[in-house]
Amino acid sequence: MFLQTPTPIINTTTETHVFSLWEILFGGGFIGNIIMISIFLLGILALYIFLERYFFIKRASKQTPNFLENIKDFVQEGKITTAIDYCKTIDSPEARMIEKGLARIGRPISDISNAMQNQGQLEVSKLEKNLNILASASGAAPMLGFLGTVVGMIMAFFEISNVTGAVSPKLLASGIYTAMATTAVGLFVGIPAYFFYNILVTNVDRLVLKIQTHVNDFLDTLNTPL
Repeated sequence: MFLQTPTPIINTTTETHVFSLWEILFGGGFIGNIIMISIFLLGILALYIFLERYFFIKRASKQTPNFLENIKDFVQEGKITTAIDYCKTIDSPEARMIEKGLARIGRPISDISNAMQNQGQLEVSKLEKNLNILASASGAAPMLGFLGTVVGMIMAFFEISNVTGAVSPKLLASGIYTAMATTAVGLFVGIPAYFFYNILVTNVDRLVLKIQTHVNDFLDTLNTPL
């Protein structure tokens, strides 16, 4: 009977770290967590502004059938008071602008045009409300993300500098991916906010062009001899 040498058992099991999204997002310490929460709040604010403005502009863009034709008929028939009352029943920017013009019929056409332009500036400011905040959020979110990454990298290398002996690659990697999470989240919030802003600006410009067309048609009606 031969004497068998026992085969040594080699432990090939390596320690695996379970992926945790929560740990990645909120594992950057006190400062990193504050920055991450700020980015998420900016994202919520940007989404709220986009939805609120989108539906507001959509309501303002709703067309009233035969609105301008009815106004022209009232003006040609001399029913200015009826035309003003008709404009008051319609909740739209062009109706309020034309109402201002109707209230000044009898004055020089330049006075009527100026009154309508002043009302138009008020209407445009209503349409563009909070768009500057949305634009700021689209730029601030990535900047906050970069700030969080820089702060996280500084803290990670500071911890490494205090380690005596060989530095574990795991320690270095964990500090880096935790720090870069803020940049990823910042871009995740900033890029959609940038598109949200441009969508709203495009819709406002399209609506302003439509309003200006109606206003010009109304002024042409006043300039047309009866």
